[in-house]
Amino acid sequence: MRRGFIRNQLLAIVLLCCTPLASADIEPDAGRHLFMLSGQSNMTPMLAKSFRRCMAETLGRANIVVAHTGHPGQPIKRWYKDWRPPAGMTDDKPESNGKLYDALMRGVERAVKGGPIATVTFIWMQGEADADRGWGSVYADSFMGLLEQLKRDLEVDRINFVAGRINEFWLEKQDGELMRQVLQSLGEDHANGDWVDTDDLNRGVNPWGGYSFEDGHYPPSGYVVMGQRFAKAACRLIDPDIALDPAVYEEVFFDASGQIKTHAAIGKAFKPAGKAYSALTDGRFAPLDHNAEGWVAFAPCDEPIELVIDLGQVMSIDSIAVHTLLSSGAGAEFPNKFVYSVSTDGRGYQVNGRRHNTIHFYSRKILAKMRREGIAPTPVLLITEQNGTKARYIKIEIQTGDQQVLIDEIVVNPSGR
Repeated sequence: MRRGFIRNQLLAIVLLCCTPLASADIEPDAGRHLFMLSGQSNMTPMLAKSFRRCMAETLGRANIVVAHTGHPGQPIKRWYKDWRPPAGMTDDKPESNGKLYDALMRGVERAVKGGPIATVTFIWMQGEADADRGWGSVYADSFMGLLEQLKRDLEVDRINFVAGRINEFWLEKQDGELMRQVLQSLGEDHANGDWVDTDDLNRGVNPWGGYSFEDGHYPPSGYVVMGQRFAKAACRLIDPDIALDPAVYEEVFFDASGQIKTHAAIGKAFKPAGKAYSALTDGRFAPLDHNAEGWVAFAPCDEPIELVIDLGQVMSIDSIAVHTLLSSGAGAEFPNKFVYSVSTDGRGYQVNGRRHNTIHFYSRKILAKMRREGIAPTPVLLITEQNGTKARYIKIEIQTGDQQVLIDEIVVNPSGR
């Protein structure tokens, strides 16, 4: 790691970091703002992309430098070189300490080329692995040690930081509650720090295709909102009086049917004509009683059930959702898999290759637990992102499990809230 190179790039920080920065009209030669995004699997490219967009809109694209790394399942010791385990525990692989930190700093070195840096902000979404291992008691000291490590290697006196609090799924883990408290306290107890809440964003389909009522990960739109929240907190650490455009930071995250006022598939026909699925695109959501009008039952079947919606014209498809009912009393469970394909002409279909567009129980243990404990009637809105795919026809293949599937609405491009 060439410390001297980074030192020269950051030389201007001593003079500039205390100067308030009020708008996106900042001149590039005033110094750019370095943002280091790092953490576990929840520090996804989607989060980083959302963060970059917000920062470019707020501070100006020429004024931001972003270095991003995310590594699944890794504890903070992989970043903090002087990490020590809690009393009575041992560090089985001390040689691995700090290895991911070195990778982050190589990314910083590549990113800062091109001019002076005015401020440095560390965006951190990590802690799940430490909660799982029972290492929460040393986490606060480890994080502050990591900040000092960054200051030393960057040769700066001040680094802003924003920590994402791990969601409530991790309360089941050994140090889950402690880790949540520590991450929140880190943001609240330091003038140059802040934290963001993620508890409302973790229900649905995660980018790896897994589904759960609650998950340690988040659906794609949840990561977009996380990026917005991190960006907002970071901007206010740079300048508490900064003007933030509400349109840039408006959060769009649908996770319940009650938030949807309309969508693009309402009143649209199914192909071939004559399919008796009109209830699936009537814009109405059925009550929790599985016998109520509106629920369409799909019996267990060895072959996928195929539905094709004709939107009437080619349009940009941002997201597709299926509203389903889980109920032990109705013998209704979540399907084993959904596969979405799109077409502009109704003849050639293209499966969206992104993994989060295939939904499945990624662990049979989840299904076994649900059956064992029983499922009260629970409606679940399952949204998958389509990222602006152009299509007129949407094919949905449903692979049922060994119980029936109940669906009352297929939603395309929801809006409303």
